Amino acid sequence: MKPFRVKEFKSSFFTGGLPFTPDVIEIDDTYITIKKRRTPVSSLHSITIPLRNIANVKISRSYLGTNILVESFSKNSFLGKGFSARNSREIRDILLDGRTMRG
Repeated sequence: MKPFRVKEFKSSFFTGGLPFTPDVIEIDDTYITIKKRRTPVSSLHSITIPLRNIANVKISRSYLGTNILVESFSKNSFLGKGFSARNSREIRDILLDGRTMRG
């Protein structure tokens, strides 16, 4: 199996994300990481979850775009806001395919 590069997804102001502090979701071979800032000058908050621990991925439509909720077996979860529908579906597909291939 060839190595999987880090895939990065950013929320957009035009799909409901924050204008100067987009949510960033990064997915690699073993982990998913979400990075958030509350304000442009605040510190970066990130959560990392192993792909094998992903329990559920939910996509919900918002006013302009979609929000994606990722839940794990260890009760960690995060909500990414302001992603395009296409990006949300791609994130869900990568996570669910990765979960079935590893577990």
